[in-house]
Amino acid sequence: AQFLWMVAAGLFFGTLLKRHRFGSHLLFVGDNEQSAAMMGINVNRVKTIAFMQVGACAAFVGILSTLEVTYFWPSQGQGYLMSALAAVFVGGTSVFGGMGTILGTFLGALLIGSLEAGIISIGLSGFWIQFIYGLLIMASVSIYATMMRSRG
Repeated sequence: AQFLWMVAAGLFFGTLLKRHRFGSHLLFVGDNEQSAAMMGINVNRVKTIAFMQVGACAAFVGILSTLEVTYFWPSQGQGYLMSALAAVFVGGTSVFGGMGTILGTFLGALLIGSLEAGIISIGLSGFWIQFIYGLLIMASVSIYATMMRSRG
């Protein structure tokens, strides 16, 4: 069921990002706030809506997670931060803003999930998983920065 929710969310937000005016505005604001404002985009409104969407998604995922385990504790989602960041950056989203795709993030999440399953299956502890996530994030950001520097 989690995979189906992820696919549904990916399709919804992919359509929103590629086919809706708000998606274009979001990419413009992420790339360069000043240019977006000069083009007539209400930067504060776009940021507010984006944060509201992220908050609503986080609340929904928190509810699903609580329903799955049938109890709640305040630090329930803390362990997902590094894997989520690794999936986003490995999927090609720029840490500097303005670039990225839902499909890339989806593929990054599949890669990170497979990698985590492999690490656990060979018997390494949670420390090593977090360490490898950190290395992947640093490598992804470094590769992207090198590519951007070589472009000009």
